[in-house]
Parts: sequence; C-alpha cells; structure tokens
Amino acid sequence: MSVTGIGSVQSYIYNSQTGKLSTKDGSTDEFVEYFNGTLSGESSVSLNGYDLQKKCDISELIDVKGGWRKPWYNPDINEYEITCEIVNGEEASYSVNGDKILTVYTALTYLPEEAEGWSAKSPYKTHQSKAYDPATNSMNIAVGDVFDLGNGYKLRVREDCVQAVGYGTGSGVNDERIRHLEYGLNSLIHFADQQWFASSILQQYTPMLLSFLTELGIDTSREFTINGTKCVVKNGEIQESGNKWVVPSSVHKKALQRYEEWLSQPLHGVREENF
Repeated sequence: MSVTGIGSVQSYIYNSQTGKLSTKDGSTDEFVEYFNGTLSGESSVSLNGYDLQKKCDISELIDVKGGWRKPWYNPDINEYEITCEIVNGEEASYSVNGDKILTVYTALTYLPEEAEGWSAKSPYKTHQSKAYDPATNSMNIAVGDVFDLGNGYKLRVREDCVQAVGYGTGSGVNDERIRHLEYGLNSLIHFADQQWFASSILQQYTPMLLSFLTELGIDTSREFTINGTKCVVKNGEIQESGNKWVVPSSVHKKALQRYEEWLSQPLHGVREENF
C-alpha cells in the first residue's frame, strides 16, 4: 500500500457504471475504500491530507453529480484508468487512459510572519555591499552604499529608505528625475530583498532604474541578480525570474513548506473538516 505524497504516482480503475474505484490488480487499498465510502479517514492507517485532496480532485474529474460532460467520457467504455501525480503541495495532475486531463493548483495563504517585511517602512535586509561581478551579472545594493550620480546629487541607502542628498544643478527636470530614482531604487531594494512585490516598482521609475543599473555595470538585457534575487526585464518591467506566484519566491516557499507539512498529517485521529 503506497503512501500519497510529493512525487507519488498512483493509478486506479474507475467504473462509470458503479461510480467506484478499484486497484489495477484487484488488491485491497485504503484510498480505494476511502473514495468508495467503505472506510472513514479517521479509521485509516495510512491516509493523509494528500489523499483527502486527491479524493476531492478525482470526484471533480469524474463529475459524479454533474453528469457526463467530461471530454474523456465514452458511453461505450465502462472502465477508465485514472492516474494521479502529486507534483508538490499545490499542484497535482490527473490522466485518464494515458491522456492528461486535469491539473489542479491550490491557492496558498500567507501568514503574517511569512510576509514579514511587507510594510512600507521595513528595514532592508542586505547589509553587505558587493561590487558588480560580470561573471554572474550580479551585485548587492546594501545599507550604507552611496552612489554619486555626477549631477550634484548622491543616493544614500539608509536602513529603510533611499535618500537623495545634494543640491543638484538647478535643473527642475533633473530634480524630478532624481526623486523618481530615489523612490524607484527604494522599491527595487525592497523587491530584491524579497520584501515587496515586483509591482511595487512603478513603471514611471523603471526606465531610470534600468539606466542606473546599466551605469553600475549590470546587463539588463539578460537575467541579472540583485541582492541574491534573480531578475529579468519583461515588457519594460523588472520581475523576479521564474516567479509564477506574484508574491516573493522566498515567501511562497515558506507557505508551501507549511502547507505540505500540513498535508502530510495522517487523517487517523484528525477530523477531516480541519483540513
């Protein structure tokens, strides 16, 4: 009897006439009994939260209550092989007779402690400056760094904000650009420190930020790394490379780990409504 968890692949036979599952070899299986209603989760020895999730997903797949509206259904076929692959805690895919039919994504919730640093005045996390490394197209922008812009202004990275210091050259247009760069670099550092969303880097700041990074040596035409966060420029916006979740990847990772630990709990002795 295999345990459902990350990376597990399990197949069952579904009979459309009886609405029941069975194993491919006819052996006894707790999940089959659980799905068919002959075993409760609380009475199980091996079932866990992944199995509860799988039961809900297969029920949706076969659409027991909604009638036969699924594209895989054939009125001349009574038995179907349903295969479930648990990719991770938030993703599972289901195939029917070898054809992938359904991919289920679970929306995660984020606890306040996982989202620590999302407030506007959160201190920056990076305190060790690192000069541009052309081999990795990376650098650190850290607390204490000072950048001389050569136009009468300098940008100083303070504990929780970027401050423009100096008197400029008397150009109103230049003064306005410095303010935009001041606000934009603040958003970029918080983003690179995994504290803020990429959307916090407003579009009106981005051209000046990209020009600023280019002057520091960063090649923004390809993937680059700021404060350990891999970044790319897409449609004129700075984004975290490979991030599919909107929230910073480190925040998502913490929430996913917590959810997977929760799913790994046995159903035995736990009320299903607590899942």
